[in-house]
Amino acid sequence: MSDLPPNAMPDREEVDPGEPITELANFDHDASTGLLTRVRRAIQRRTTVAQLTSFSASVPLVVLKELWLVLVGQLGPKGVRKDVRHGEKTS
Repeated sequence: MSDLPPNAMPDREEVDPGEPITELANFDHDASTGLLTRVRRAIQRRTTVAQLTSFSASVPLVVLKELWLVLVGQLGPKGVRKDVRHGEKTS
């Protein structure tokens, strides 16, 4: 016996699928003309909702970050004096 599982098939053997089942052949139907349009619209709706959700979640965070940077910039002013020159003593 080989070491293959019961439902696995060897690679080199060709399998004859046999005659098609006639009952299943009767189920062959053409897709409706609007199917592709409906699928495309559904995908576009989901993509739009995903983009809006991402945008609405990231914009408040960006605004808060900018406000925080402005606040930190106002509370910690730079220690620059107009009367001090580079390397010279003041009187």
